[in-house]
Amino acid sequence: MPETVYKDRPNAIEHSEILSTKKLLNTRTITLYHGNKVENIIPTYGLGSADNDYGRGFYTTPSIELAKEWAWGTYTVGNKGYVHTFELYTESLNILNLTELDSIHWIAELVYNRKLNIQDKEVVQDNIKILLDKYKLDTDKYDIIIGYRANDSYFAYAEAFVFGTIYKDTLEKALRTGELGIQVFIKSERAFHNLREMTVEEVPEKYRGYFIKKDKNARETYRSLSSNQGSRAGRQTIYDFI
Repeated sequence: MPETVYKDRPNAIEHSEILSTKKLLNTRTITLYHGNKVENIIPTYGLGSADNDYGRGFYTTPSIELAKEWAWGTYTVGNKGYVHTFELYTESLNILNLTELDSIHWIAELVYNRKLNIQDKEVVQDNIKILLDKYKLDTDKYDIIIGYRANDSYFAYAEAFVFGTIYKDTLEKALRTGELGIQVFIKSERAFHNLREMTVEEVPEKYRGYFIKKDKNARETYRSLSSNQGSRAGRQTIYDFI
C-alpha cells in the first residue's frame, strides 16, 4: 500500500499555497475558471484526454488570470479565447488536496497519467514501477483533485527527475519560479453534477503573449537549473525514494 508523505516544514511559498487552498475549501461553493478557445462548452463526465496531469476529466483553476492564459494556450484550437466561470458545490465531495502532501505524490500522479519518453530504458522502467508502487495514491475514491499543474515544458522536469538527472529540490524550485498555479480537477460523475457554469467572456489576445512568455521562461529555466544544480550533498534524487 502506498505511503502518504506530508510536506516536512513547508517553505513560505508552500505554506501560502496550503493556506489559500484551505481557504478555498472552507466555503460550500467555490468559484472556478476554465480557459479555452471554445465559447460554448458543456463539461461532461467521461470526456477529455486520459493523457493529462490527473487523467480524464475537466481542468479548472481558482485563478482567473491563469485561466485567461490557458484560453490562448497552444493546445487549444480557434481564433478567439474565452474564460468560463463556474460554481462548484463541494459539500459531500471527497477532495484530495495534493498541496498538503510531499511533491513525490504529485510526481507519481504525473508519471502514471502522462506519457514518458522512456523508449527501452530498463532502469527507468524499474524506477517508475517502484515509484508508483510506493507513492501513487488511490484516486478512484476522490471526486476532486487539487494540485499543481504541469504544462508540457514543466513536464520535462518530472521526466528528468525520474531519469535521475535532476534533484527533487531543483524540480520544486522550477515549479515555484514558473508560477504555474493551482488547478482543480473535476474527476467524478458526482462532481460534474455539482458544477454549474455562470458566465463566459472573451479574453483579450494579449494573453497569448503571456502564455508564450511563460512557456519560453520554462524552457530557459530548465536549461539553467539542470546545468547548474551544484553539489549532491544532502540533496534527493529519485534513488532516495525508491
